[in-house]
Amino acid sequence: MKIKLLIPLFIIAVLLSGCSKKPGTANKPATSPVKILVNELPFKERPFTVLVPHSSNRLFTFYTQNANKAKAGSLDLEYQSGDLLKGARTSLDTPIPNPYAKGIILGSCSTGGKCTFDSNLKSGTMKFRLDYEGQTVVHVLKGDFTFILGQKNLPDGKVTFEPSKANIKDNLVLVNSLGLPLQVEKEIALYPIVISSVGDKTVTGTLTINQSGVTEMAIFDGVSFKPLKFTTKDNSLIIALNEKPWTKQVTITRDDQKGAQESINLYIVGPIVLYK
Repeated sequence: MKIKLLIPLFIIAVLLSGCSKKPGTANKPATSPVKILVNELPFKERPFTVLVPHSSNRLFTFYTQNANKAKAGSLDLEYQSGDLLKGARTSLDTPIPNPYAKGIILGSCSTGGKCTFDSNLKSGTMKFRLDYEGQTVVHVLKGDFTFILGQKNLPDGKVTFEPSKANIKDNLVLVNSLGLPLQVEKEIALYPIVISSVGDKTVTGTLTINQSGVTEMAIFDGVSFKPLKFTTKDNSLIIALNEKPWTKQVTITRDDQKGAQESINLYIVGPIVLYK
């Protein structure tokens, strides 16, 4: 009789042990996938970001300010070199300095220090990822840029720059700067527009913008925004640009020169902002 009673009790004990939770699984929170928001960061919180050409034509400088509000950041670049699509990816130093500058090679270098550089540069896209403390989402700011010597319009077709004869051979980059160096109170109709250069030579030419609903324009001169005149033709906004760049001194690392440090001046026209 004792044996018959022990067998059912043993089976019940085994079944109960199989239904119990494994060690370490109790109250374990479920992980949620990270939600990525593209160009949804409020404009006043976006860092001012530009790509500035270098006199060597081997690299350009990524420059951003006010990105230090994020706990981490990274940059993805894609650009066209002839018929080939090239790319570069880099993470920002943490904590992110303000301002922050980094030299990015237009090409690649081997571990032995031998480098190859891209030519026939046209246009591209940058994706600036920002991770903020305590937020359950990741913000990505996406914008276009173009090398004026290879392509005069941004890939989205919204902005075209036709340089004058004085600038036709100059190394210029036309870029969506994502944010502003100085906040404005008025509502902006389109992304901020910057032309960057390798020198302090006055940038002249015709800037054509396809954007409706614009009532005013302004341009940043390194200190403040000042009014910018424009005309309208065939539903396009025309700016006769004649602006001297403002400058910002930074130090970059030259990976094409085995990590040498270089102090350079960034030459920037704009950003140009369009107000509704």
